[in-house]
Amino acid sequence: MAESKSTGGQGSAGKTTEADIQAQIDQLRDDIAGLTKLIGSLGGEKASEARERAEKFRDDATRRGQEAYDRAREEALSLEEDFEDHIRSRPLQSVLVAAGVGFLAALLTRR
Repeated sequence: MAESKSTGGQGSAGKTTEADIQAQIDQLRDDIAGLTKLIGSLGGEKASEARERAEKFRDDATRRGQEAYDRAREEALSLEEDFEDHIRSRPLQSVLVAAGVGFLAALLTRR
């Protein structure tokens, strides 16, 4: 069984010296520093990918919202045109309907 000195001085063949331990510690420090850089770069890449996905989602949502707004606006304009055409084709009926709606509104607000 090999023994090592706790004082860490120079030892005989087959024993770990203080210089060997220091060299291993330095190597571990270098390895940890390299891993830290690697993890940092991977984290940066993942953050960049997440940011790109979020921007794409935002752009898609904005585009879909604008398309929905445009469709609703076109539908409202179409209904307005249809309503105007109906009033122009039947003016007397339209006036009587408007008068009836006004009369009902007046009755409801009196109470």
